[in-house]
Amino acid sequence: MSKPTESTAMLQVTNTDVAVPLPVAAKPKTAPPVVLAPSSNPASSKTSEVQWWFDARKLASERILPIVEQSNCTHVVINHAQHRGFTTAKQKVIVVDAPAQLKDLEHGVWVMTHEESILRQAVSSGHKAGLCIDVIDLEREFPYCIEVCERGDDFVVIDIEHATYIPYELLLAKTEGKPTKVLRNIPIRGLQGVVDDINQSLNAFATMEHGIGVVLRTEHAEVVENLSQRIERRQNTSIHLVKARVEEVQHTGLGHRVCVDCTSMMSAEEGMIVGSTGWGGLFVCSETHYLPHMNLREFRVNAGAVHSYIWGPDDSVKYLSEMQAGAEVLCVDLHGNSRAVTVGRAKTERRPMLKIRCSVALDNVSPEIQNAVLTANAAKRAVTPSQETVSVEDPNRIYLNVFLQNDWHVRLMGADRKVRHATLVEPGDELLAHVELPGRHTGLRISESIIEQ
Repeated sequence: MSKPTESTAMLQVTNTDVAVPLPVAAKPKTAPPVVLAPSSNPASSKTSEVQWWFDARKLASERILPIVEQSNCTHVVINHAQHRGFTTAKQKVIVVDAPAQLKDLEHGVWVMTHEESILRQAVSSGHKAGLCIDVIDLEREFPYCIEVCERGDDFVVIDIEHATYIPYELLLAKTEGKPTKVLRNIPIRGLQGVVDDINQSLNAFATMEHGIGVVLRTEHAEVVENLSQRIERRQNTSIHLVKARVEEVQHTGLGHRVCVDCTSMMSAEEGMIVGSTGWGGLFVCSETHYLPHMNLREFRVNAGAVHSYIWGPDDSVKYLSEMQAGAEVLCVDLHGNSRAVTVGRAKTERRPMLKIRCSVALDNVSPEIQNAVLTANAAKRAVTPSQETVSVEDPNRIYLNVFLQNDWHVRLMGADRKVRHATLVEPGDELLAHVELPGRHTGLRISESIIEQ
């Protein structure tokens, strides 16, 4: 396959001869690649490893650099003229425009170039290296992009105008099983002022589930902070699940319950954490199990009464009454692995309700939670006359409850990792639960005195 002419196939790196004096960034912090949550396709176990790089060339202000250093950005791109005076805990990527610039590079830096010959020299000198390709004529130049992706370079930055990701999907297919990381520059040509930089980046990370990386150019610290936070929200995370013993089942009559319909599919092993108190909730299963009179709704959790808490990313909780299109909730599997999913619709209707009250042994929770419970119980004992009984049902257990629609098709996850029909749950059964310290204000954790019954 012939190589296109340099004028059309290679990125024209402008202003690379302008050195911006940059200070040592404060409190350097390394950031390994971020592993995003599993695919929403239950049949797939693929995860995506996100890399976002910061383009520090030609910055108008140096104030953003400490923010970048504290972010989960993995690489910083700088000019050759900058690299000796630039200190960072991130991986340095040096833009090299002439072979002579390779001679004084620090050990371990990566090389980015628009020249094939410089790429080969950089690799022979022991540097990881990749090309920049600015695609002007997609039909003519795309075969060259495929050629680069197939040969297994360390990385390649390929810029295609506007928002289409179909070419990037094809390029990712060509890098399957190869070490090559495909990236694109943000802002995208043609999208400035149309789609914000953060959503441009998040769209790139979602390409074909694997994701392509981005090289972000911005002067705004809030963009760096927001992008870093949004990426963290989508990481593979886990929550601690424990065994909860059913203490009481009560039929509570009509109430309003919420079905949480998501824009992602869930598997038979997944559900959401729902409960009436800040101490935690029970694992309510997705509608991925047999329903005799209707089709499955693999995107749905019949979550429970409107007053209930539902757990979300970033250790947040919301009321089910607050669920609406665009909100994010936590989808959890039976091993505690979790991912953020987006709510597409919340459906609230009046239905017969069922209260399931459970307890969790203190031995199964963290020392912090144990101490909180024991401290509260000790305070009660301290003021209770010796001849009277302390009003604690069992001082060595934590009590949770959930209100669910009183129907056979609503399931909870058993402690044995087998589903239980809500209407068939009995005292003594064991379910999966999540326990944590209470105290929330508008869904966010706060240290406060709180009593929930």
